[in-house]
Amino acid sequence: MSNRMNRRRMLQNTALAGVGVWASGRIGLGEDKSPNEKLNIACIGVGGRGAGNLAGVASQNIVALCDVDHRRAAGSFKKYPKAKKYVDYRKMFDEIHGQIDAVVIATPNHVHAPASVTAMRMGKHCYCEQPLSHSVYEARVAAGVAAE
Repeated sequence: MSNRMNRRRMLQNTALAGVGVWASGRIGLGEDKSPNEKLNIACIGVGGRGAGNLAGVASQNIVALCDVDHRRAAGSFKKYPKAKKYVDYRKMFDEIHGQIDAVVIATPNHVHAPASVTAMRMGKHCYCEQPLSHSVYEARVAAGVAAE
């Protein structure tokens, strides 16, 4: 018998290996995920469109919500009573930056670059609605921070 690998044998071995990996990953189905597997997320701008972005990360730990209009953000604040509430994102970063893994930014366009750059300089992962910047200068600052 030849030890040469043919196409049929390679496909059979690959399929068996894939089933083995798939089956081994299914063993812990009934176990809950560790709290360490969730991100601690802060959201800036949680009324209106920001509420939709907040719903997109609802499976994670929402630790802080920031919005200048508490009336418009009332629905989001009500859904996450344990999250700290802020009016100024800079104050939020000053107080709890060590507890945040990522930031979702859904503010008016003129706040996108300052809030994103502040978050990225603190080493936070950042999701920002478009546009990120209004000027070439803001874009270069944001690009420089992201490249660091």
